[in-house]
Amino acid sequence: MQDIYVLRALKLVIVILGSILVYLGVKGYRKNRGKDMVFLTVGFALITAGSVAAGVLFEFLGFQLIDVEIVESTMVILGFASLIYSIFGFD
Repeated sequence: MQDIYVLRALKLVIVILGSILVYLGVKGYRKNRGKDMVFLTVGFALITAGSVAAGVLFEFLGFQLIDVEIVESTMVILGFASLIYSIFGFD
């Protein structure tokens, strides 16, 4: 039973840190208006949202663990792709 509290605490830390990164990304975009900052921010947002979605789907909507992991992994892959594009996609 205690493991669930550890998992919830870890997910909360992910949400907090991810939210800080998204905030800083938006702030950076407003400062320099670079398209790379948009994709950087979207990448961090997707990764953070994947973690939140996994928690909501499993805890509140009763999805099976494999389905939750597929959703979370898909969002993390899209987030990483966006981060890579933000680094290499613009000249």
